[in-house]
Amino acid sequence: MLGIFIGVFIYEILFSTVSAIGGEPSVITLAMVFNISYGYLAIIFGVLFIGMSFFLSMIDPAKKFDKIKEEKPILQREWGWIFTGAIAGVLIFVSTALGEYLSFSGGFLALGAYLSSFFGYSFTSVPSLNESTLWRAMLTLGIFPGAFLSSYLAKTLYQERVTPLFQEAFSSNMAIRGFTVFVGGIMMGFGALVGGGCTTGAFMSGWPTLSIGSFVMGGTFFMAAMVTAHIMFFGKYRLVGEVKEKMKLDLAND
Repeated sequence: MLGIFIGVFIYEILFSTVSAIGGEPSVITLAMVFNISYGYLAIIFGVLFIGMSFFLSMIDPAKKFDKIKEEKPILQREWGWIFTGAIAGVLIFVSTALGEYLSFSGGFLALGAYLSSFFGYSFTSVPSLNESTLWRAMLTLGIFPGAFLSSYLAKTLYQERVTPLFQEAFSSNMAIRGFTVFVGGIMMGFGALVGGGCTTGAFMSGWPTLSIGSFVMGGTFFMAAMVTAHIMFFGKYRLVGEVKEKMKLDLAND
């Protein structure tokens, strides 16, 4: 969290420079490019994306380990992309109906602007503090009790668990892991703001608008994630049996 806020303040300091990257912002959607009604195009792409999601889920190599995960209580395992995707869709719909835009990188920026205002500093990247920026700041603050409640219900509040995959990649040493996550937080906060949004704002909330920029950013997310997963997962664990044994050991420890 500290790394993300430092990334936000770095963005604020360099705002005059980074805001000029790419020229004047413009809105270009697929409906505009193909000159087709937004409604028709949204339905077509919605069906295609749902079908693609089911297909990718079927061929996902991680499906081999689902039976191990299912042995855990529902609050202590992943809920799957269908259920969590539906929840995300409802949140995006509600925020849009309220006239707002669901985005956490913008929320961190708004929260940073409010915190700095207490010390007499005004963010140049946030022209004014109003009802909309307050909404975004409160959205970000809600992350903390939400994470606490999730950990409490999963009964992991007093435990510290790191996957074997993460330990293999970044060591089990707290100092090394802390530094890695701290630098990653800085890059996430700064990069998301320079890019115009995070996975929530530019990806999940952006795709329903059929924004060309959101599609490009989403594609970049997927490609980078797939390459990283291949390097970390398949490079570290070539044998399925080794992964199963590690997961069973974690389950036994839990």
